[in-house]
Amino acid sequence: MASQRFRLILIPFLLAMLLGPSLLATVRAAAITVTVINDSVSIQMNFQLVENLTTSLPPLDITLDQSSPVLLPIQKGFQSLVPDSRIDQLSLHARTGEINNRTGLWVFEENYTVTVSGVTKNTGGRITADLAFLSSRNNQSILASGVELNNIGQSYLVQGFQRFPPDSKTRYFSGAGGFTLPLIPEQDTSSFSLLDLSWISPVSRWTGDYQFFDPSTVWNLQPRSAPYNVTVGLGLTTENTFLREHVAYLNSSVEIIGPPRAQADGATIMFDLPTVAETIMPIIIVITLATAITTILFERRVSKSTRPVRGRKR
Repeated sequence: MASQRFRLILIPFLLAMLLGPSLLATVRAAAITVTVINDSVSIQMNFQLVENLTTSLPPLDITLDQSSPVLLPIQKGFQSLVPDSRIDQLSLHARTGEINNRTGLWVFEENYTVTVSGVTKNTGGRITADLAFLSSRNNQSILASGVELNNIGQSYLVQGFQRFPPDSKTRYFSGAGGFTLPLIPEQDTSSFSLLDLSWISPVSRWTGDYQFFDPSTVWNLQPRSAPYNVTVGLGLTTENTFLREHVAYLNSSVEIIGPPRAQADGATIMFDLPTVAETIMPIIIVITLATAITTILFERRVSKSTRPVRGRKR
């Protein structure tokens, strides 16, 4: 009986070790997700520029791969910070569309999947990944199907300010600043490039999290202010609100996923290669769990078959 009680305690514990990290994992939806493995870094960039500064955006719905002209400017930007970096795979789906005809909101979406090699090194049981390339400044024009994919501010957004000439009840905002004239927001808009990632700081300054038994170490960056965020307020009221607002902003958050117990130093991620014991531990847990369950089921079946049958009382 004691051994059976021990197994009943052991089974939930083993299940918690196996399933706990997956059950407790939070749902993540970062604009940029970076996954670091032994020999490469994969990046998922899901940019969404939402705006109603303009009355419309150029029609676009395309899918591109690494054979397109998109690869070279992105790779040059990466190599300006990490010369050995190389894009092995790239895919892009870009589209524009109206998302609210009442407010006139449009979205410019660019979804990249990129695999980068040449940024990791094996120093003998330890892997280092140089992620400095994530902060690349890319201001080069990138055209696809006649539509500008990078310098969107200068190509499409800055003209929208012409719809809102200055008056006593109009205010312009860019970042954390407020203005009575559109000069600064126009300058910020003209210089805005979607693939300018210089706002990404070194990972060691981010919030990091690793829990025992987790399958990965995770760092998150949520900038206090978006890399691009402008607003035009029309019809200033006595309560300091506006009758109408026109906006343009880019979603901006980054998540880096590394192996368990990984560490960050500046823009570098470091982690040890798993030992043989660490590799086979999940297998041992599964075998132990299966053995314990099989033993309990067998003992119960034997117990039922050997239980004496009591006669009826007369």
